[in-house]
Amino acid sequence: MEAPPRPILVALGSEARSLRLIQAGFRLARERSAPWIAVHVDTGPGAAVEDAEQVQVWMQEALQMGASVQMVAAPTLAQGLSELTRTSHAQALVLGRSRDRWPWARLGHSTADELQRRGLEAELVVLDDRPEVAEPGAEGLQFRALLGTLLVLAACTGLAWLIPREGDPSQVLLVNLLGVTFIAHRWGSGLGLLASAMSVLLYNFLLETPRFRSVSAHWPNLLMFLLVLLAAQAVVGLLHRMRQQAREVQRRELHTASLYLLGRDLARSLTPEGVAETTARHIQRVFRGQAWLLFPDGAGWRVRPAPSPLALLPSPGELLPQLAAGGRVGDPLEPLVIGEATWLSLTGTNGSEGVLRILTANEGGLPSQTWELLKAFAVQIALALERLRWLEEARRTQVENETERLRSTLLGAIGHDLRTPLAAIHGAASSLLLPGTIAEATRTDLLTMIQEESERLAHLLGNLLDLTRLESGAIQVQKEWQPLEEVIGSALGRMERRQGHLPVRVDLTETCSLVPLDAALIEQVLVNLITNAQRHAPGQEMDLRAWDEPGWVHLEVADRGPGIPAEFQDRVFDKFFRLPGAGEGGVGLGLAICRAIVQAHGGTIHLQERPGGGSCFRFALPLDGTPPAPPEGAESLTPGGIR
Repeated sequence: MEAPPRPILVALGSEARSLRLIQAGFRLARERSAPWIAVHVDTGPGAAVEDAEQVQVWMQEALQMGASVQMVAAPTLAQGLSELTRTSHAQALVLGRSRDRWPWARLGHSTADELQRRGLEAELVVLDDRPEVAEPGAEGLQFRALLGTLLVLAACTGLAWLIPREGDPSQVLLVNLLGVTFIAHRWGSGLGLLASAMSVLLYNFLLETPRFRSVSAHWPNLLMFLLVLLAAQAVVGLLHRMRQQAREVQRRELHTASLYLLGRDLARSLTPEGVAETTARHIQRVFRGQAWLLFPDGAGWRVRPAPSPLALLPSPGELLPQLAAGGRVGDPLEPLVIGEATWLSLTGTNGSEGVLRILTANEGGLPSQTWELLKAFAVQIALALERLRWLEEARRTQVENETERLRSTLLGAIGHDLRTPLAAIHGAASSLLLPGTIAEATRTDLLTMIQEESERLAHLLGNLLDLTRLESGAIQVQKEWQPLEEVIGSALGRMERRQGHLPVRVDLTETCSLVPLDAALIEQVLVNLITNAQRHAPGQEMDLRAWDEPGWVHLEVADRGPGIPAEFQDRVFDKFFRLPGAGEGGVGLGLAICRAIVQAHGGTIHLQERPGGGSCFRFALPLDGTPPAPPEGAESLTPGGIR
């Protein structure tokens, strides 16, 4: 027994690049036909709440793309991934190029290097990306940050004592500047200011000690204080601006990823209700609020998804003028805050497609910092609704055009065929009504003509009625287990009674005795196919074959006529289609009826060229269910009696 394929692991974090990792893991798993697992390694406390929530978003995205998810707790990322890789026997591990927040760790090896050093058997697939800047800490003046600041300052002071007695005290300033820079980078500008002040005090203290007292007169304390403070603040300000820019880049990456996910799900929505459900799910994930789409409906609203607190909604006459007011910075998408709800007009290219209502637990609606992303969401939702409206209009136009085309085709196709029998009937009846004596032979010929043309007219109208009923579902297929040779024999006998001996050679296998079908409808299919073969290959012998395969029974009517050109083989089953240059007989409904009957049985029908010349019409019927057991003592049915 072949062993199942080894899985592929995808290591996810909270960064926006996790979406790229998910897509890469999905493609790799599809290429190798292997399962894949999205894994997140929790390295302990310290992660922000927003990071944990974003990890859940990426995990949910991986689930939707067919992955299984797993959370692992480990001291380090490398240790957690290596243990999971060994226990799951993974064939590959997909991860991003990680960056540690500690400066000295950046000089060492990366997570990928650590995993390679551990000797994993799995293939490492590393996606290079721009360095991710860690989210700044929010510790403030917590005890651990303050203790770290004091330890750094103590280390800087200890380094100052290593300066020789005759050394330049400005070296102490350089050491303190490095310390203040590290503190501001690691724990924020607040502790950076505190470290600057303490560095000046320690520096002045060193200048007053006996070790540096001999040179202290050369360094005015006030000037040194200002220099250290200004230098430290310049460095802290620069770092702060860099971190703000990095935060803004990461925020925009997350917004881009959120818009991508929303746009992808909206593209899959086929109804306004689906768009509303997708909108509500993404608004809840990103903005932590409930969302509804409102469509004006007279004096009220059609709200999706339902239910909604309709009693709290203003009427369209009250709300729409406020949303259309031009005083809101001239932006038709600018949110309107009423109480706890935020309202947006979903404006498309041809006007408003509806209204988006978001309800949060905060008084005053969503904060203005989120409006940029919210307006981008509104544009995507409006475009999705507009696309559905255009599709509906296109479908309606297509139906109208198809109806008009069918009407014109019907009139053109049956106009001649209706006029011909009617003209013959009218002429024969007029002849019979002429005064005078008509010879008995002439009278018989005229009555025979009236009968034949009436039957032809009835057959034409019957075909139209049958096709209409089949396509509308008015005719229900009544499947019963029937002997196939009896259905074929009934169709051949019906045609022989009408036109005499048929040049048909029948070949049935002994295994296809009972078939679930509607005998009357399948008999009509066989009659139509044989009639069609007679029309295109008159006087030539035809072959009627039947055989079965697992789950299917196949029937085939083949002739030795001129065949059907390849460019028309896909159209012969269309209503009212006739080959160019076809002579009298038929309006192009026989094969369309055959296709409708076979499809109603759950089968298929097609045309193919016959080797040696001619056409071969083949249809297949499903063998669903279990045939009934034959009665005890009954003789088995064989196809031997059919010529």
